[in-house]
Amino acid sequence: MPRLDTVLVLLLAMPAASFANSDPVRNTTERRQDHRQLAVDRGWAERDAREVGQFEQITAALKDACEDRMAARYREVNGNLQEAMDREIDQAALKSAQAVHEARLARREFRGERMEARVSGDGRDAPQAIDDRHDRIDDASDRNTAMARHDDMVRLSTMSGALQNDISRGDRTAMKRNVALAEEFLQVMRRDLAATRNERTEDRAELREDRRETRTDRR
Repeated sequence: MPRLDTVLVLLLAMPAASFANSDPVRNTTERRQDHRQLAVDRGWAERDAREVGQFEQITAALKDACEDRMAARYREVNGNLQEAMDREIDQAALKSAQAVHEARLARREFRGERMEARVSGDGRDAPQAIDDRHDRIDDASDRNTAMARHDDMVRLSTMSGALQNDISRGDRTAMKRNVALAEEFLQVMRRDLAATRNERTEDRAELREDRRETRTDRR
């Protein structure tokens, strides 16, 4: 499987001009985009599930080292924690960029369908415009929550980073606070995984809808 960032770059590079094409061409393009998106979703879901499990282990080990007053072990695990946080923030930034792109495409598609319904007067176009409006609202919500999760990760990582000097001196209060921040970060990761799985379900539904639209357009 290609790296997710490579797939995402290809996804973001897809031209928006396709929405100006005729219905059959547009629907074919949308199906192709949906298939690409499903591949991205599948990769994210697999990676997220694996990394949530890894972060759970790190958090548990950090908590155990803190409670057992094993300073050397705590510092070792804490190094892994900081690396994992940085990795997740980078991936959350990619997901935010993807969500922004999808919201922009949904907005353009909605405008195109609404204009087409007004010009053609075809009763079949009005329901499609309504469906696209719902997609636009959903994608805008997904964009906002993806950006919020990224901001939460950055905030928690920054707070953890501010404790590192105190942790290196063996400050127990700082160590405990760092464990609490790791647990909060883990909760954000779990929400992110749930959102990724939900997005995959929605994208499958959109692919089925695109197939239905193509059959309707051919009649």
